[in-house]
Amino acid sequence: MGLGLILWLTPSIYADSPVEIYQRRVIPLLQSSKASSCSDCHLQGVKLDDFLSSDPKATFALLRARGWIDIDNPDQSKLLQFIAKKPDHSDDLMDQVRSSELKAIGDWIRASVRDPGLLDTPLPELKDLKLDESLIRHARKDRVLNRFVETVWSQFERCANCHSPDRNAKQVEKNGERMSWIVPNSPGDTLQLLEDRDLIHFNKPSESTLRTKSLGRDDHGGGIKFPVDGQTDREWVGFLEDYAAIKKERYANSSDIPKNASIRTWRTGHHLRIKDLRNLSSGQYCVVVLYAVNADGEVDKNAVAISEGRVSKDGTSWGSSLMLIEPSRMRHTGASVAWSELLPDGKYELQWLVVEDSTTSIEEILAMKSVARFDIDSLWDPGHSSAKSISFDAFQPIGK
Repeated sequence: MGLGLILWLTPSIYADSPVEIYQRRVIPLLQSSKASSCSDCHLQGVKLDDFLSSDPKATFALLRARGWIDIDNPDQSKLLQFIAKKPDHSDDLMDQVRSSELKAIGDWIRASVRDPGLLDTPLPELKDLKLDESLIRHARKDRVLNRFVETVWSQFERCANCHSPDRNAKQVEKNGERMSWIVPNSPGDTLQLLEDRDLIHFNKPSESTLRTKSLGRDDHGGGIKFPVDGQTDREWVGFLEDYAAIKKERYANSSDIPKNASIRTWRTGHHLRIKDLRNLSSGQYCVVVLYAVNADGEVDKNAVAISEGRVSKDGTSWGSSLMLIEPSRMRHTGASVAWSELLPDGKYELQWLVVEDSTTSIEEILAMKSVARFDIDSLWDPGHSSAKSISFDAFQPIGK
């Protein structure tokens, strides 16, 4: 009878031990073919099995050394907080995975902090991360999405008339649903759709169809959207190469991370054409910088917008649209904001620059001396049909 009682009690006691919980409920999570909750927020450098090994004792000591287990308040452990953190967009399957991880790993942590033997285990030196923490942060999905918004999504005013379903009914009727690859007001869904449509090429990111179409290198009914090697092109290539490096896990440490431009821009719908150009060669890279004129008639020293483009094949005209400089209210959200809020009506001065090297940064361009200026009494309306057309003969040489 005594032996029977012992045999009856043993499974219950064993089932509550940290080792059994770990082996029976945590290890299957590590071996599962399903993505862990880490992949909901991280693209590279963070997976559940990067921190949890097959040895529960070593794993507990390692997590304690990292500060991810709170032995006094186990339910407040950072590891559980990380797992519970849910991104804005998460599907039902990932929610189920997250719930399973929280329950299994939470039960294991609560059992482990009651085990004196585990608490007495010496804490090891931290060498478990495959990537340094700066690179792990860089590869977080929210940070990748912010960079997408700042560099690519910010320029989609160029593309929306043909590729956004809230504007392109005629294009879809003519060419089919493939024309719609912008998801209105949702940069995250748009980035995913660009991948699904194979418009981003991860093996050769600079040859992505998204870019080559915009440059006019591939057949594109919308024509050239921005000049090769110009500010926008460099920003797009930078994002595409960085995104591909993260997705393909090519980065080894944070020193591989490219530096971001210090000035960002946001494309507006204000189109500008300058005609009657002379003494300029076909394809010459030129820039217009827009400055607000204050109530006292003084030109503000800080530019509010910039526009880049190349001179036409016949050398007589130039056209592009304005890009707002650092529109902070739109920068990280991708939300729609009326242009009148960001670029209000009023008096402005256009300054014309001929830039020999199209790879010149915005910072360097803004420091250059303009060769001519044109005064605008009232801002024109956005839209191709409302484009502002100015003869270069109406520009005044700077200083006169």
